[in-house]
Amino acid sequence: MTKPKKIISKTWRPDPDISKRSDFFRFERNERTTLFSEIEFNEMLSTLSPYDFVAYGELEPFYEKICEWLDIRRKNILLTSGSDAGIKAVFETYISEEDEILVSLPNYAMFSVYASMFGAKEVQHVYEKNLTLDVGSLKKKINFNTKLIIISNPGHTGTIVPENEIVTIVEEGKRNNSLVLIDEAYFHFSAETMIDFIDKFDNLIITRTFSKAFGLASLRIGLLIGCENIISELYKVKLVHEITGVAAKIGIYMLDHMQIVDRYVDAVNKGKKILYNRLENIGFEVLKSESNFVFFKVSDDLDSLELKQYLEENHILIRGPFGRLPFDDHLRVTVGDESQMNYFCDILENYQINK
Repeated sequence: MTKPKKIISKTWRPDPDISKRSDFFRFERNERTTLFSEIEFNEMLSTLSPYDFVAYGELEPFYEKICEWLDIRRKNILLTSGSDAGIKAVFETYISEEDEILVSLPNYAMFSVYASMFGAKEVQHVYEKNLTLDVGSLKKKINFNTKLIIISNPGHTGTIVPENEIVTIVEEGKRNNSLVLIDEAYFHFSAETMIDFIDKFDNLIITRTFSKAFGLASLRIGLLIGCENIISELYKVKLVHEITGVAAKIGIYMLDHMQIVDRYVDAVNKGKKILYNRLENIGFEVLKSESNFVFFKVSDDLDSLELKQYLEENHILIRGPFGRLPFDDHLRVTVGDESQMNYFCDILENYQINK
C-alpha cells in the first residue's frame, strides 16, 4: 500500500459535517444570518442562463468589477475558491518544510492546518486578556527564520489592530525577509484595511472573502490582493478555473448592488446594540466587537454548556465555550438583525428565569 507523506498523516482534520441547519438560527459560523429577499434572490437567478451551467466560467468581467470596486489594478488580485484556498496558495508558493510561521491566536483554524500540511514550524502569539494584540511583543518573535506572519484584522477576538501598528509589523517583516498576510474577512464591519499599502510593500498579502458581509458563503469566493510580483507567483499555483462562472455572475450582481451589503452591515450593527444592552441587563459579561460576532460570558451561577444545549433545544446554534486564552469560558454568537437578537435574548432570559 502506497503511504502518504508523513506530514499529511500527522495532520488532523474534523469528521465530515453531517449537521442540518436550515431549521435553526445559525448563530455559530459567522455567516449571514438572514436570507436575501425574494426580489433580490430572483434578480440573482435572472443573471444566470443555461450557458452558465454547461460552460467553463468567464471570469474577466468579475475581475473588472472587483478592480473598479477596490480601485486597484488587475495584476494586484487573484480570485480563489474561498479565502481558505487563497491561504493555501500562499503556503504552496512560499512555505517549505521547517519554515517558521508566526500566527496570532485565536485565528482561522486553516492557518494551523496548512502549517501542519506543509511541515512548517508554527510560532503562536496569543492576544492579551483585554483582547488587544501586543504588537511590540509580537515583533520580538520575528527573525530571519520567520517566513510568514499571519494576522486577522479584525481579529477573531472581534477587535482591530490600528493601521499604524500593522504597518510596523509589515516593516519588521520586510527587514527580516518575511511575508505578512493580513486576513480581512471581516473588513466590512470595521472598514480597517491595508489595501492602500499593497504597492508600498512587496511582502504584504491581503485575503478577502465574499462569505461574510456579502452573504455568499456557499459560493466560495475569495480574493488574494498584493503587489504585482506576489500575485504573479501565486498565479502559478491557482486552479485552472479560480471559481465557477455561476459564482462570478452572482458576485457581479452583488458588486452592482452594494446597498444589499450596506443594509446587512447596518442590520448587524443594530443587532450588536441589542446584544450589548440586553446581555448586560441579564448580568452577562459582554465583549465589544468590530465584527459580526460577539463574545459573552454567563454569570457564575449558570453553566455555559448547559445554556448552549438549551439554546440548541430551542433551535439556536452558537459557538463555545472557549476556555483557551484570551477567553475564559466565553460563548460566541453571530450577530443577526434586531428581531433575531431580541429573540435570542428572550430565550436567554427564559433560561435564566427557569434556573
